[in-house]
Amino acid sequence: MTDINQKKLAKDVAKEIERRRRMRRLIVLVALLGLAIVAALYVRCGKGWGTGGKGPGEGGTTTATAPTDGATRCTIRLAATGITVGGKPATRDEAIAACKAKTGADVLITGDARQGDWDELRGALEAASIPFFAREPRGVAPSDAAVPAD
Repeated sequence: MTDINQKKLAKDVAKEIERRRRMRRLIVLVALLGLAIVAALYVRCGKGWGTGGKGPGEGGTTTATAPTDGATRCTIRLAATGITVGGKPATRDEAIAACKAKTGADVLITGDARQGDWDELRGALEAASIPFFAREPRGVAPSDAAVPAD
């Protein structure tokens, strides 16, 4: 073999070794990426993969029933446009009367509601001894309104 052939052979061998090393590295990286995706899916989706299977229930026949003994809470929404109880417009006194028959009130205070309106409604709920939980939508700074009353 001549010197030129030996150099060419050495270059070819080096290229093949480098190509194999790149392929090994690529396979390892793809495998690690696949494991990371599977781990993320497991954390996000839990144990179920959506394949179905027999569960503990009868499947599709469950129905939620509301208590019939009046043990529900009334829902009050306070906005700049006024007060709504269960999605229907109402005055403050009508809201108090509607919530007296319930076990309590859940009050949603929108971002555009006046503080004075909330103060009056809170005072009326406290005077009527109606337990309530008030919350403000996300992005609104928390105040004493978000603390449940005793």
